[in-house]
Amino acid sequence: MESKNGKRRVLHAADIHLDSPLQKLQSYEDAPVDQIRGASRRALENMVELAIDEAVDLVVIAGDLYDGDWRDQNTGLFFVGQAAKLVGAGIPVVVIRGNHDAANIMTSSLPLPKNPDGSDIMMASAKVDCRTFESLGISVHGRSFSKRAETKDLSKRYPKPHAGMFNLGLLHTSLTGAEGHDSYSPCTPIQLTDKEYDYWALGHVHLRGSHGIEAGAPIVFSGNVQGRHIRETGEKGCIIVDIDSRNEATHSFHPLDVVRWEVCHLDARSIEHTDEIIDQFESWLNQKIGEAAGRMIVSRVSVEGPCNIHNALHQNRNRIESSLRAIAVAHGDGKAWLEKLRMKTTTPNDTIDVGDLEGPLASVAKVVDDIRLSEDRADLVKRELSSLLTKLPLELHAYSGAFSTENFDQTDELIESAAADLLGRIQGSEATKQ
Repeated sequence: MESKNGKRRVLHAADIHLDSPLQKLQSYEDAPVDQIRGASRRALENMVELAIDEAVDLVVIAGDLYDGDWRDQNTGLFFVGQAAKLVGAGIPVVVIRGNHDAANIMTSSLPLPKNPDGSDIMMASAKVDCRTFESLGISVHGRSFSKRAETKDLSKRYPKPHAGMFNLGLLHTSLTGAEGHDSYSPCTPIQLTDKEYDYWALGHVHLRGSHGIEAGAPIVFSGNVQGRHIRETGEKGCIIVDIDSRNEATHSFHPLDVVRWEVCHLDARSIEHTDEIIDQFESWLNQKIGEAAGRMIVSRVSVEGPCNIHNALHQNRNRIESSLRAIAVAHGDGKAWLEKLRMKTTTPNDTIDVGDLEGPLASVAKVVDDIRLSEDRADLVKRELSSLLTKLPLELHAYSGAFSTENFDQTDELIESAAADLLGRIQGSEATKQ
């Protein structure tokens, strides 16, 4: 350990969500389920290896170490083993429980190793806890969640900084709110700055970011260590905080993820032929594979915007998706997989091309426009799907559970796709008659 007057390093991580369950991946044929299932464990192992290799003096984890209830003790035992490696290397660990940890009874009952100085790894929930490491000149202030929905501002009770020490605040919070995250332990960057700590290590929000105000201490979300689904894209990892002899801190990001989720956004306005989607994806994928440095890439292709070949794209959706998946297999060398192709296109003038506005095309256009404008269109589509699913083989019923009446993007995509396919069929039929 360094003396308290020397340079020190702290690894700040959060939202490990150890053994987080897969989200609907089993319903996709040939998905790399096993690789993704073990990703959170491998990311945690990477964190421990990084801490040892970078000779950090302390590891702090700002909540959501686990992901709610465990199927068995193996999840907790895996963390015990990794914590023991850190302690065995002389690196103390300090953890607070987040909302997911608080819901897990076994989190409280599982014995954890003691830190090298004999202190507990897990911080208390009844009050703000403190770990002071005299040899490092670091005091860690933190409080675990005692319940899942912690809506009070826990930071109000954090004490004044310890004089002469580097004071680190460990907090699981949404700050003033973040998209996709419940509002837990809400507070503002100004409130945290007023505590006069030297660094705030935050968890809960999975998007990495700094929220410190000018001339104030760093207030940092490290983000989660491993993306869990397509809405958690890009590199994921932890922060290493370097502290100088004057207790001033700088911080840097270090990737830990083993599976990387990415979305390839394609502008439909520039697409005149379906093969252009395949060509653009191939170029994009090769770039992402290079950036990923050997990690598995799970990708989604999203074609968006007005398009001259709107109907043709939807009619040929399955062929295009198969071609994209083949590109991923061919170029990824087992390290790339296409999760889904999404078609979010419209006709150039955002209306359905019905030709002379007579006959079956006009009738279809009227029905589709009525559905488009309906406030309960999601419920309508779900009812229709439920009726159709009763006539399909059981193995195809998995899609029903994936459909959400609250997801209007998904609803509108289904409506546009069905309309484009139907209009294409009718137009083809009319052309045959002529």
